Amino acid sequence: MGFIKRTGQFFFVWRDKLPVPLVLAMAGCARPRLYGWLLGLPLILLGESLRIWGLMHIGPKTRTREICAERLITSGPYSHCRNPLYLANFIKILGFMVISGNALFAAVVALFYLVEFSTMIPFEEEFLAEKFPDAHRCYREAVPAFVPTLEANSRFAAEANFTLSEALQSEKRTFASTSLILLTVALSAAMRKERAA
Repeated sequence: MGFIKRTGQFFFVWRDKLPVPLVLAMAGCARPRLYGWLLGLPLILLGESLRIWGLMHIGPKTRTREICAERLITSGPYSHCRNPLYLANFIKILGFMVISGNALFAAVVALFYLVEFSTMIPFEEEFLAEKFPDAHRCYREAVPAFVPTLEANSRFAAEANFTLSEALQSEKRTFASTSLILLTVALSAAMRKERAA
């Protein structure tokens, strides 16, 4: 197993735990301003909306630590780019970084996610290519990996496999963690302002 595959597998298994130190650091170093909230919150909402749309097609199995796929998902946002959940996460992370108001911290976070995404995406795509060789080759040739096309590829357009309710249900933990991060940053900033007064 090569370095990128091993690293991607590590990030995949621990993807929900590794951001915790970054969140704690953000609470300590964030210097949010009103314009940061006004620009950052819409990005977080956009990213979360894209996640929900993706989950209506891929389902709740994204929470597993074991890489698996019963079928190759190519519909909905997956007909615009092959990794819409990672794109959604990137948009949300960008929103958090705008809110943080700390350029150095944002650069560290950007480097972390650059390494994570650039190893985890090839790890997942190699798995899909081995499991669905012909279908994945056609899909890879027609749909970009990360930067989406504006028009869906008509060969891969299809109805959602899961309901909005199911997608929202599967996002409960994400809603909770997003809310907790925003609350922590707001409280931390308020406490710093009060101490400085």
